[in-house]
Amino acid sequence: MKEIGYVELEELFKAGLASLESRKAYVNSLNVFPVPDGDTGTNMSLTLKTALEEADRAHPRTMKEFVSALSSGSLIGARGNSGVILSQIIRGMATAADNKLALTTADFTEMLVKATEVAYKAVVTPVEGTILTVVRRMAEGASGLHLEDYADYMTEIIRIGRQAVQETTSQLPALAEAHVVDAGGEGLVTLLEGMLMSFRGESPASARLTLENEPEEQVSQQELTYRYDTVMLVASDSLPEDEIRAKLTERGDSLVMASAGGLTKIHVHTNEPYDTIKFLMQFAPIREGRIEDMQYEADAYTAAKNPRADQSPATRAPVVGCSDQNVDRAYVVVSPGAGFDEIFRKLGAHIIVSGGDTMNPSTEAFLEPIKTCNAKSFMVFPNNKNIIMAARQAASLAGKDVQVLDSRHPVQAIAALVQLASCGPDDDAIAVANESIQATDFFSVTRATKDATVSGLTVHEGDFMLLVDDNLVGLGQSVEEALTCLKDSPVAWADKSLISIYRGSDCADTAFDALTETLATRFPDLEIQAYFGGQAFYDIVGSVE
Repeated sequence: MKEIGYVELEELFKAGLASLESRKAYVNSLNVFPVPDGDTGTNMSLTLKTALEEADRAHPRTMKEFVSALSSGSLIGARGNSGVILSQIIRGMATAADNKLALTTADFTEMLVKATEVAYKAVVTPVEGTILTVVRRMAEGASGLHLEDYADYMTEIIRIGRQAVQETTSQLPALAEAHVVDAGGEGLVTLLEGMLMSFRGESPASARLTLENEPEEQVSQQELTYRYDTVMLVASDSLPEDEIRAKLTERGDSLVMASAGGLTKIHVHTNEPYDTIKFLMQFAPIREGRIEDMQYEADAYTAAKNPRADQSPATRAPVVGCSDQNVDRAYVVVSPGAGFDEIFRKLGAHIIVSGGDTMNPSTEAFLEPIKTCNAKSFMVFPNNKNIIMAARQAASLAGKDVQVLDSRHPVQAIAALVQLASCGPDDDAIAVANESIQATDFFSVTRATKDATVSGLTVHEGDFMLLVDDNLVGLGQSVEEALTCLKDSPVAWADKSLISIYRGSDCADTAFDALTETLATRFPDLEIQAYFGGQAFYDIVGSVE
C-alpha cells in the first residue's frame, strides 16, 4: 500500500490501540520505582482510547475532520505524563495531516517530524532517554528513507524506534540502575507495531505479551451524581444557548453544545433525560437521540473487574464543581481517598478530583468542573508528579485564569490551604501557596511490587519501603520497621515542629495507633497529629512541617 485515506488512518490507530492493550501489563512493569504506580501503558492506552472514541462520535468525512477529532480527544483524555506527551505527538501528527486528502509515506514522515516538534515544546525541561528521544529518532530516521510501500516503510521506522528504545537504558542513570528501557518509548513503538500488523493483515491481539502473576486491575465502586448520559441532535443551529445552558446545568453536568450545518449536538449527564428532551423540543425537533444508563454500566464494569468487590475501597462521592457566583478563587485539588476528600472540603476546596498513584485523572477530569464553575480564577493542586502535566494541559484549554501549582503530594496541598485561609486581599496567594509547598516534606510507606535496585538499595518484592519526597530512603519487613528510618532521612529536622500522619484504606486502626506511638517515641520534641486519609496502596503517608 502506497497511500492511505482517513478511513485507513483510523484503522491504523485502532490497531495501535489494540497493540498497546495487548502489551499494557509489560509497559506498566517497566516503571523504575517498584511502587504501585507503574501505569504508563494504562495511561497511554486510555489516552488513545478516548481519542478514538471522540473521532468515532464526530462521524468524520474527511482527513481534516478525523485528525481534528482525534487530536481533540487525545487532549481531553490525556492521563499521566506519558498520556499528555502522547496527546502532543498525536496533535503534531494531526497538524501535519489535516490538509491532506491522502497520506503517502513522505506525508507520514512529515507527521513524525511535526509530532517531535510539538512534543518537545510541551515539556518544560525535555530529557533524553525518554519517549521524546524515541519519537525524535524515528522522525530523523524516516527523513532519510525513500520507501513508498507502507509495510516496508513502517518496518524500518519500527527498527529505528526499537533501537532508540534499547538505548534509553544507557541514557538515563535511573533506567541503567533498574536495567529497564523507558516505558513511554516502549509504549510508542508498541503503538506503531500495531499499525504495521494492520498493514500486514495481522491481529495485534495475537502478539499479546503477558507477565507471570500479572495483578488484576481493581476498580472502586462509583455512585454517580447523574445517572443518564443523554445526547440529542436538535434540528437547529440557532438555539438560545444561554437559556439552554442555564436550564440544563440546573439538571445535570458535563454539558457540551456544538452547532454546525443547521444542527446542534447537545450532551449532558442528568437524572431526568425525558424532561431534558421535552425541554429541548420547545425550540426545534429532535433529529436523533441516545440515552445510556451510566450507573448500570459502571456497576457492571466494577463487578467484572472486582471478583471480590467486598474488599474494594470505600465508595467516594464525586465532587465536580462549584456554582457560587461569589467565589473569587476556586481551589482545585486531587485527592487519593475519602479521608482526604473530607479534609479538603473542610479546608475550603471547591473542586475535588479523585486520583493519585495508579489512578491518574485525565485532562477532562480537571477541565469539565473548571468550565462549569463560576469562579473568577482557579488554583490547581495536582498532588502527584505524574498528574501535573495533565493539569497544565487542562489549564491551557480552559479559557479561564487557571494557575497550576507544583504540589507533588496531597499533604503539600493541605499545608498550602491552611496558609491560604489566613491570606488577606492584598497578599500574593500564589506566592504563599508555593512557599508552603516547598517547606513541606512528605513521606509514605508502601510495599515493593518487584525486585529492583534503587538509589543503591536492593529492594525485594514485598519489602516495605519508606519514601521521602519521592526518594527511597529506607527498607523494612514491616510498616513500623520502615518508618523508623524516617529520623535518619535527609529532612531538615532543625526547623520542623509538626508531623502529620494519614492512615491508608488497608491499614487497621490498631496498627495505625501503634505507628503513631512509634513516631511520638522517635520524635518527642515534635507534635504528632493523626488522621484518616483513605488512600489505597500506601499504608501511611505523612508530612513534616
